Amino acid sequence: MALPLPGGGFCRTVDEAACVASHLGFPVTVKLASRQIVHKTDVRGVRLNLQDDTAVRQAFMEIQNRLAQDGKLEAMDGVLVQLMISGGVELMIGVTQDPSFGPLIGFGLGGIYVEILKDVCFRITPITDRDAREMVRSIKGYRLLESYRGHPSADIAAIEDLLFRVARLVEEVPEIAELDLNPVIALPPGQGC
Repeated sequence: MALPLPGGGFCRTVDEAACVASHLGFPVTVKLASRQIVHKTDVRGVRLNLQDDTAVRQAFMEIQNRLAQDGKLEAMDGVLVQLMISGGVELMIGVTQDPSFGPLIGFGLGGIYVEILKDVCFRITPITDRDAREMVRSIKGYRLLESYRGHPSADIAAIEDLLFRVARLVEEVPEIAELDLNPVIALPPGQGC
């Protein structure tokens, strides 16, 4: 069950990060990879729109130095270097285990909005295409996915497809206890997410 991902790679060293970025092409993002730190932005572990090798090297070192300064350097597994995706709407898709119902799939606005607005809906897996359609339309932030005040609409079909794929993935791989895709960037129609 393949999920759409931007090009990228995991890097343990500053040289690896620069090499991956050069291979991908610019601009790129550099994000802290850590199994201990959940919210990377809280430790300034995300750098966006890096335009060249020097900026990538600097971002890696700044993330590493910040963690060292905070006494958390051991929490750094490395960084993830990915192609920069601009525009679109930030969404979240997640999975959690309910003791009574099993896997639940969640959908809502992403980034920091999921925590502030708590505009998330849940369904018991497995879901159907109809469930995915209803989930997308049930959040209060749905208007942000439609054409609104000069902003293009989002690729709703791609969002629904991704919801369906994630739900199917957790059904087929029951070892997945929890999953958090945030942000999922929903691009304009025909461009996916």
